[in-house]
Parts: sequence; structure tokens; C-alpha cells
Amino acid sequence: MPAIDCLDEIEISATPARIYALVSDYPGWQDWNPLYRCELIDAVELEEGVQVQHTYGYPMLVLSSFVRRIDRVVPGECLEESYIDGDLIGTGVWRFEATGDKTRLSYHCKVRSNTFRAHVSLALAGGRGHSNVYQSMFKKVKALCEAPD
Repeated sequence: MPAIDCLDEIEISATPARIYALVSDYPGWQDWNPLYRCELIDAVELEEGVQVQHTYGYPMLVLSSFVRRIDRVVPGECLEESYIDGDLIGTGVWRFEATGDKTRLSYHCKVRSNTFRAHVSLALAGGRGHSNVYQSMFKKVKALCEAPD
């Protein structure tokens, strides 16, 4: 089965806490990233053990759908997740690392395909496709976090 192991990152002129607040608000993603919808499953706040349903694409054309479980939460430092169901199976780690007056935001994704749709997608686009999605998302996070209050 096709798999990827990729690290995407960006430097943002904002505190780790500010960036973490935006990224960890999964239900709020759709407000600034309309192609990505996230719903907490049987929970009202993000904490260890919570599952998050992720859907990427358009309502009539879903490009990817999977469930992540939040394995570890260190506010302002990291979010560790496991992809446990759907198109992808594996792990993902968000890091929010202060570097002077900036923060390095990164996401390390190690997944394999779990459905026919994902087999085709990863075989055709692989890590490049994943990075295209995350680099676009990172640019939006950067713009939002660097904007004046």
C-alpha cells in the first residue's frame, strides 16, 4: 500500500501559543480553510483521547476523509495524533517551536493508504500532494497569526 513520510514547516512571526490556539481549534478550521472540515466526535473540547473526523474537499466531492485520535496535548508545544480510521492510517505530529521572535510550525505525517481512494491518491501524488495541501494551509495560518489584532 502506498505510504508517505513527510515533514512540512513554516516560520511565523507570532508566539507558539497564538499559533497553537488557531491550529488546535479543529472545529474552527472551516472558518479559515473552507475545504477542510473537522468535527470532534463525542467531545466538546480537544484533549487526549478525543477523536476528530476530518473531511477534505467539497461537499459533493470529498477528496479525503479520516479519523484522528489525539494522543498527546502539550499546549503551545505539540499535538500528537494517530490516524485510526478512514482513508489514512498512521501518525501525525504538530510542533510549535519558538525560534527567537518567531515560531516554527511543523507537521510530520507518516501514513499509509487504507482505502482504494487513498491508494490512488498516494500512488499519484504521494508526499508532494500532502505537502501542497499543508503548505497552502500553513500560509493561511501565517497570514492569520501575523495579522494585527
